Formats: sequence, C-alpha cells, structure tokens
Amino acid sequence: MSEDLVLKPPSTFEQRSYGTSIGQRSVLQGWVMHLPLREQGTLLTAVRGCDVAPKQWSQDGTVVDTPERRMTAFIRWCFMNPHDPREVDIPGAFFQSKPPCPFKPSAFGHLPLHWFTHAMHALEVIAYRHPVAVTSAEANRMYSLMVHSLHLNREDPNEMIDRLSEDRIASGVVVS
Repeated sequence: MSEDLVLKPPSTFEQRSYGTSIGQRSVLQGWVMHLPLREQGTLLTAVRGCDVAPKQWSQDGTVVDTPERRMTAFIRWCFMNPHDPREVDIPGAFFQSKPPCPFKPSAFGHLPLHWFTHAMHALEVIAYRHPVAVTSAEANRMYSLMVHSLHLNREDPNEMIDRLSEDRIASGVVVS
C-alpha cells in the first residue's frame, strides 16, 4: 500500500522571513557559501556545543551563560543565519553576537581538547574570511589567544588555505 506524499503549503509562521531575504534557503550566511568546502566543514564542526559541558540553570529558571556556551553561540552567529533574528542575544540563546567577556582560554581547560580545537579552527576561518572587519578582528583575537594557550604558532591565512585546500589524493594523505 503506497500513497504519494502530498506536501502541504507552508503555514503563515513558516512563510515569515523576519527580515531575511525571501530567497534565503540556507542556515549558512552567504559569504560561507563561497568558501572552499573544507573551510565550510571547519566552521560546521563548531556548531555543536561541548558534549561534556552541562547545561546549567539559574534559580529563576534561565540558562546560565557559561563561557563555553557563549563562545559556541558566538561562533554560530558569525557564520549562520538565525530563523528569527529577534532571538539573538537573549541570555542562553543559540546565537550570541558577543563572545564571552573576558575571553580566557584557560576557562575551557576542563573541557576536551578535541572540542577546543574545533572551536579554535572555526575562529581561524572566521578571522581570515569573514567580510565584516569587526567580526573578523574579534575572531582573530580569540583565535590568537587560543593558539597561544596551547603553545602553538598561528597559521597565517595562506598556510590555512594551503592546509585546507591540499590535494590529499596527490599527497597520499587521505584521512578518515
């Protein structure tokens, strides 16, 4: 017994654009769509918050804005489109237009290095590629502090592009 799937027209709520262009059909901001795929993928690895960072609640029932939650929400804001921009910057929301203040990489020392480096590399892509100078500069500041905290050297933009654009077939370094 097979029936054809009938798609219903979108509801009034689904038709709302909240100031975004009617043709916008991606959660990714336009500038991201022009990046090489590995750079896009680097950004996407930072969308998910840290699995071992518990969601904390205040006594009044609101989410506590921890440094790791705020950093992840800021990274999302840098390259993703919110469905409803009015939700940006509500305490504990999915998108935050400001990073944790003060920003101290040592605040993340109890969290997995794997998560930390995903966030660090996403900030590197934002630092070198974001079209808005203020956002780029803030991501660059955060990336620099994170690199320094790991006793590493910063990549310059060309090094990042070369690493993320490498022909892995030709170099024989295909990774899973």
